[in-house]
Amino acid sequence: MGNCARRRNAPLDVMSSDIIPWTTALKLARQGVRVFPCAADKKPLTSNGYKDASADPNIVDAWWTKHPEALIGVPTGDRFVVIDVDLQHLDAQQWYHASCSRLPLTRTHVTRSGGRHLLFKPNSEVGCSAGKLGPHIDTRGLGGYIIWWPACGLDVLHRGVLAPVPDWIIEALRPPQPPPQKVVQFPPSHVTTHRQFEGVVRAIATAHEGERNSLCFWGACRMREFVAQNTIGRDAAIEIVVEAASRAGLPRNEARRTVLSAFRGGA
Repeated sequence: MGNCARRRNAPLDVMSSDIIPWTTALKLARQGVRVFPCAADKKPLTSNGYKDASADPNIVDAWWTKHPEALIGVPTGDRFVVIDVDLQHLDAQQWYHASCSRLPLTRTHVTRSGGRHLLFKPNSEVGCSAGKLGPHIDTRGLGGYIIWWPACGLDVLHRGVLAPVPDWIIEALRPPQPPPQKVVQFPPSHVTTHRQFEGVVRAIATAHEGERNSLCFWGACRMREFVAQNTIGRDAAIEIVVEAASRAGLPRNEARRTVLSAFRGGA
């Protein structure tokens, strides 16, 4: 079922002395590593997927008694996190070769497709992602899992090392910062006019449901008067009213239609 290549002379994993999935699954469980059986297509054979993973040897033995050739799934995030490099793709190869000098030596599993699973120490900032680091470069943290390919006799590199996740990887995985919110700049003018100006904007921005549109229109008419007095430019006045109305909960497109109507002299 698991399509494991049983290469008797293959390098053996430090966590197992046999490349038969059944015995490897039991050895992992006895060391406290939670496992669960997966089909040849890497889909879990348990009803709740990786959530059913167990380190109970009796449960593991029962699973592999039922599915003796099953691949071994191991949840990520608790004991390690993973960068999954799919080297079948040229862009993934280019990323891997370009990043090698910045990637520390760490435990690495060769995958069935010829890719690499780079295992690192647990890090809460590494979750499950697809393509964030580059095309066909995925990550697996809490909420994910990998297939334990050493149980199929595939190579393990730097088996005794589990490095911290590099800072540049963490930085690349962080969500982009939202752009700074546009601050409404009120025009400098005579104190009385300035207070009137602020009062109009405040009335629009604090309008309650049911009066938002009417106050938006009223405020736009007042702003049109400020424009006529050369207190503020027309475009700036329109944007200020739209912004204030949106803060009160009026959709921006609706607010803009109302403001433009007022500036055209609508009733």
